[in-house]
Amino acid sequence: MKKFLFFFSLCTTQIFAQNTLKFASIGQFKTQGSKIIKNCKLGYRTFGQLNAEKSNAILFPTWFGGTSENLIANAGTMIDTTKFYLILVDALGNGISSSPSNTPGFPDITIRDMVNAEYTLITKNFQLNHLYAVMGISMGGMQTFEWITAYPDFVEKAIPIVGTPKQSYYDILLWKTEWNIIEQAGKNPVARKNAMRQVATVHNLNLATPDYYVRTEKAEEAYAKMQKSGEDRVKGNNPENWICQIKAMLSQDIYQTSGKSLSEMPNHIKAKLLVIVATRDAMVNPYTATEFAKALNTNYVELTGDCGHLAPGCETDKVKKAIAAFL
Repeated sequence: MKKFLFFFSLCTTQIFAQNTLKFASIGQFKTQGSKIIKNCKLGYRTFGQLNAEKSNAILFPTWFGGTSENLIANAGTMIDTTKFYLILVDALGNGISSSPSNTPGFPDITIRDMVNAEYTLITKNFQLNHLYAVMGISMGGMQTFEWITAYPDFVEKAIPIVGTPKQSYYDILLWKTEWNIIEQAGKNPVARKNAMRQVATVHNLNLATPDYYVRTEKAEEAYAKMQKSGEDRVKGNNPENWICQIKAMLSQDIYQTSGKSLSEMPNHIKAKLLVIVATRDAMVNPYTATEFAKALNTNYVELTGDCGHLAPGCETDKVKKAIAAFL
């Protein structure tokens, strides 16, 4: 989510500043709903060098509404590209890769569809048969959970950050409310796009905690900042892409897609895990990720400040240290 950018250090190496967006065609892609995306394409960016053994690749998919360009500052602070070959990938539906905004008749998709498309990219276009790690923030964390259950022998390590293996009741309330706001604007494209102003307010209301906003923002500036946030959302996000990725998140349930219960997961999952949650997250509830980490008795980090879903940015040093040690 784009606001993460303002909370991570923007100091990146020269290689990050010089890198450009690339596109890969993965041909006809069949979704979990048996629909076909013709000429399916994925955007991506790479950093660092793949070693001779092809054993140092890390995949980092985008968060909800985010792009690989948005990820550059985050990846630059988290991953040492002198050691690892980093692949930032634009998830289906984000407006860069195949999406409602650039593909006529684009069907509903799931988080598993995003992951299956990324698997095709990695195996066919990059010709890799193994990933050292998969990691992601928010919806990227959801994709990370899906990766390790969909392709348990393919990934050595996984780092889901403020993601979830299964949507909670509270998460469903939030995502369905944002979806409903757009739908209630009717079919007129202009009205639907303008509805993103109200979506922005609901989204920001859940992005951080009340304590965070009281601590960091002035009440006298609230109306002006709400207006600016709404305008930015209208300009920066296509409502059909927004709904597309909301639908994908609402489908998130690794127990259903894998056919494995929580008690069966320790035997099913092969990857080593570092699960990072924010205990005061009102956008992606931490309960199911916490439950998952405890059931697998795996590496687990709690971010306990008042930043809510923005905690990975507010507690950057803690996150960077945990990731560096884990990798």
